[in-house]
Amino acid sequence: MKKVKILAVVSAVATALLLYLFLGSLGRPTATSTMSVIVAASDIPANTPITNEMIKTAELPAASVVAGALTDRTKVVGKIASAEIFVGEQLLEAKLVSTGESGNKTLAYAIEPGMRAITIHVDETSGLAYMITPGNKVDIIGEFVSTETSDDGSTSSKKSYTTMVLENVAVLAVDNIFSEDGKADSEAPGYTTLTLQVTPKQAMVLSAAQFEGQIRVILRSPVDNQETNQESLTLDDVMVK
Repeated sequence: MKKVKILAVVSAVATALLLYLFLGSLGRPTATSTMSVIVAASDIPANTPITNEMIKTAELPAASVVAGALTDRTKVVGKIASAEIFVGEQLLEAKLVSTGESGNKTLAYAIEPGMRAITIHVDETSGLAYMITPGNKVDIIGEFVSTETSDDGSTSSKKSYTTMVLENVAVLAVDNIFSEDGKADSEAPGYTTLTLQVTPKQAMVLSAAQFEGQIRVILRSPVDNQETNQESLTLDDVMVK
């Protein structure tokens, strides 16, 4: 009987000790791995260039870090928010775009600030046998016919001439394709339009040239940025040469 009592006491003490250790473990913080990520310090509207003041670094539990969350501030500052980003939200590469790059999902972001996009119609001849791809640099030649009247107004004659309309213009898209591969290697490489990046004034010049005459695209070397400033030629100049 005495042995039974001793065993009961020992069992009770062991149970109490185990319970004490268990309850004590509940009060101790458990070690959790964390990760530094870039989050929005304030709401960032869509189509807004991100500055250093708009973001901050936050230490978050690794389990709560979203896949693709950025950790390097240099990969965020200067980019454009393609959609609204809310305060505290983790910055994802999928929501950021760079201007002037052809890899963006929409043509609008491929246009450099201050520039414009304009589309011109081309065919196999004027479009360089369908070998132009986005990212190429081209010149635009215009061919026109003017009517000249004699001083006394008694006679008039037509005179054709060719002029360099624009030089060193970047191609943004062929038809609706603006990836660098373009359509050159596709099953249907032909295209009917080229979209070019120009200044607002160049857009007006090109529009007038296409309206009043015929234009032709000529391809430049990717390492040649020099403008030639070629003078206009008339048919007489060609015949003399």
